[in-house]
Amino acid sequence: MEIFKSLTTPASKEFEKLLNSQLSKINIEEGKIIEGVVNKITEKYVFLYIENLKSEPVIDIQEAKSILGENLKEGSKIPVLLETLENKSGEVVVSASKAMKIKGWDKLVEAYEKNEPIMGRITSKCKGGCIVEHIDTGSLMFLPGSQIDSKPLKNIDHLMNEPQKFALIKLDKVRGRWAPNL
Repeated sequence: MEIFKSLTTPASKEFEKLLNSQLSKINIEEGKIIEGVVNKITEKYVFLYIENLKSEPVIDIQEAKSILGENLKEGSKIPVLLETLENKSGEVVVSASKAMKIKGWDKLVEAYEKNEPIMGRITSKCKGGCIVEHIDTGSLMFLPGSQIDSKPLKNIDHLMNEPQKFALIKLDKVRGRWAPNL
């Protein structure tokens, strides 16, 4: 206990310096994407280890499988969005699917700003056009029927589920919408 008698001793100054250096390394904020390491896998949940958190975040196993697929095993790294450091129950709340959407949106914005095409596939028809899935991120986009070809097509079955290049013609960050052009 002598170390705490006086805060001017060399030992207490060294302790304070070490403590401050460790606390300055902690860069965890709500709303940021951080990387977690799969610590334990059960039938329903995946437990993650994230350095400097006071408890282990938990995600649904289906959510983890949708991102990592067959690579889901202990020690795997998975990006997650830190939603809440502590909820009413004292748990850390994270989301892997939201992290994937944010990263996907960032890729789409980058492609839009650089005027680069993206790879996607038409997954379904809907009123006024089609739904296109971005191959890299799984993000879904609306493709207006007027943008499919220079003249209206009655049948687009030959385009369904085929990887194709699309140009992004519109992005709406507020609504989280984007529209490609074939």
